[in-house]
Amino acid sequence: MNDREKCRECGHTWGVTTTPRTDVLCTRCARPTPFRWPARYWWLRAHTGHWDVRYRSPEWWDQQTSIADLRYAAEIAAHEWPA
Repeated sequence: MNDREKCRECGHTWGVTTTPRTDVLCTRCARPTPFRWPARYWWLRAHTGHWDVRYRSPEWWDQQTSIADLRYAAEIAAHEWPA
């Protein structure tokens, strides 16, 4: 069984412990940017948080996205494997 997923955009592969998905993007390719999915990127920039966070650096936004991804993964894990 092939236990690796492959990004459809850049070809990056990674191991998985579940059934691999066929149509998937890696974190880098899935992240909205001004050049990739600009409407989603600017909507998030305009509607996230207080006015002073709208003009933060791309690195700050990347960190927030990573933290949100981790929180979502933790919620899924808690639901799937309750303590």
